[in-house]
Amino acid sequence: MRGRRGLNRPGKGLGLRMTWRRCIAGGVIVGVLVLLTHPPSRAEAVLSIYFLDIGQGNATLIVSPTGRTLLIDGGRDGMGQSVIVPEMQRLGIRALDYMVATHYDGDHIGGLDEVAAVYPPSIAYDGGDAILPFSPPDQNIFSAYLRAIGAARRTITPGTVLDLGDGAVVTCIVVNGRLLSGGSVDVLGRRDRNDQPDNSASIGLLVQFGDFDFFLAGDLTGGGLNTTDVESTVAQLVGDVDVLQISHHGSRTSSNGTFLRTLKAEVGIIQAGRDNTFGHPAIEVTDRFVTTSPTSGERPSPPDGNFAVERIPVIFQNEPGPSRSDVSRHGLVADGTILIETDGRSYTVSGGRLVPRRFSTDGGEDGVRFDFPPSILVWTSPVVPTAGQTTLLFADIADDSGEVTAAAMSYSIDGQEPISLSAERIGTRLYRALIPGQTDGTRIEYTVTACDNRGQRTMARGGYFAGLTPVERVRVLTSDLDPAFLNYNVAVAGVITVGTDTFSTRDNDLYLQDETGGINLFERSGQTVSVHPGDRVRAVGRLEFFNGVVQLNITNPTITPPFLSPYGVVVLGRGEVRPVRRTISQIGESSEGLLVQIEGVRISGTIPAAGSANLTITDGTGSLTLRILETTNIPGMNTPLGDVTIIGVIGQFDGFRPFTRGYQILPRSRDDIVPLSSASAAK
Repeated sequence: MRGRRGLNRPGKGLGLRMTWRRCIAGGVIVGVLVLLTHPPSRAEAVLSIYFLDIGQGNATLIVSPTGRTLLIDGGRDGMGQSVIVPEMQRLGIRALDYMVATHYDGDHIGGLDEVAAVYPPSIAYDGGDAILPFSPPDQNIFSAYLRAIGAARRTITPGTVLDLGDGAVVTCIVVNGRLLSGGSVDVLGRRDRNDQPDNSASIGLLVQFGDFDFFLAGDLTGGGLNTTDVESTVAQLVGDVDVLQISHHGSRTSSNGTFLRTLKAEVGIIQAGRDNTFGHPAIEVTDRFVTTSPTSGERPSPPDGNFAVERIPVIFQNEPGPSRSDVSRHGLVADGTILIETDGRSYTVSGGRLVPRRFSTDGGEDGVRFDFPPSILVWTSPVVPTAGQTTLLFADIADDSGEVTAAAMSYSIDGQEPISLSAERIGTRLYRALIPGQTDGTRIEYTVTACDNRGQRTMARGGYFAGLTPVERVRVLTSDLDPAFLNYNVAVAGVITVGTDTFSTRDNDLYLQDETGGINLFERSGQTVSVHPGDRVRAVGRLEFFNGVVQLNITNPTITPPFLSPYGVVVLGRGEVRPVRRTISQIGESSEGLLVQIEGVRISGTIPAAGSANLTITDGTGSLTLRILETTNIPGMNTPLGDVTIIGVIGQFDGFRPFTRGYQILPRSRDDIVPLSSASAAK
């Protein structure tokens, strides 16, 4: 079986020579041909995938039905000698056909030199040297890796196919941000403290055998923690899979919602060590995975706590994560190597103390694919237009055939019916359209659709709010209490209630309040603006979500010099800070982000001499967590014994859907904890 190599073929097929009717029909014909020509898998042909128990790191061994072998990553230094080589010997493996280093982090290549010393790979693929000036690896580990693989080293390119025999193939979808389609995501042009170019440059591989599909991509980033989002575009090419090796060991940098909703995996695998200091796997990531609808479309019931989920989608882990409140317990733990065996029609997960579980392939992708749909990167300029300002909608559309036969753009206003746009082709891959200007607070959603010469279709979506938008409009939630407009760009205006250096001295963890509500303004690993309570500001950012809190992320998203940010905060003047009176029973989602005043409360617990702490307050209508932050001047004060008035911002810390618990009040200083006598005198 032959695959395509070197699929970056520019300049072909500039004309749009196929109507959308023919595009859709072509997709049906292609699907039928695949079904008719795909031979049934032989019962005796089995593909085996071993997720080796190497602690914190990645190491995946694939053995094809013909006995050909592929090792992807090798864990930390020492793991090759202590775990991987003995396991390969136990399996009776005599030679290693392929080795792939997804990227150069020590927990991925540390053991590869030890494996190569015993099993010299015929070909050792990696991402080459393009990433090295931007993210130099541990030189000792990297040098040992290079010496061990020697002349077997090859730089993998998007579209490279590894033929493992008997219909088992592995296709490179992405490396260094370059896509199999011929498009690319810029992962090398950015240099800031949030950047992780080595992870963003990870190699992504699609493993196919019969109707079974498995995707893994090292530490590939999806925009979490303000990393570069490579996942969302890669997902367009990968499509529906049965199994996903969850990237970056379940880190918050990866596994964004768009990526997971596109792949619709039934099974997730996490390789992370019980002794890791990174908090892998994160509750936020695993909760998102196990609540994403798989291929069946069935909506999974969200787990009501941090415990293993037995139903699909299900996660399997080699080891449990460390005992921390932010670490997930959603996975079924093997305490050993995890094995997936598939005949191309079904697959079984077993290993360690796991009870073997058999799954049918999901039917999302039939047969082995060698031709892939287009990729689309889409953006607007400006990211948030002023009221009445026309917006430019851009799309970079690429396809592995070099021929995009149809492209369409549309937009909708406040959820109404889509309106078609005139898409102008202004380059080999670049398209442009104009979205008319709108009034303040208007929600715009845009869609770009592309079709290739095989009838394969890709759709990319996004959204923004025009002009200045009331806070309550952007705080709309879904039935799961997720933000309805996640990742939309928006501008809001209001008065700062929590200023710089109050809740964090490392990040900008600010709060803004207008007449309709309050919202967190968050700038990761930087403080490009200094604001104080009472400052009236305009803030521009991207809507995000963290442990139940809706955030407007104002961190600079620009990845190319001179790094001028479309996001941030501009001080317009001064205003008045007015806390809103509430009882504890009135605290809920509508209060989140507001500066509130709760009177006649009693404090249970003791304010710490130093550090942060959670106490409890009651007022006769209910109880609420009083969150004391170490960055304020509150630690060290005497705990009031009688009734007090508490002023503070309402926050939330809840890692589990439907995000209806974990509300907190966060006072800003000692002045926000007022004994009853003082409060009465103030009145």
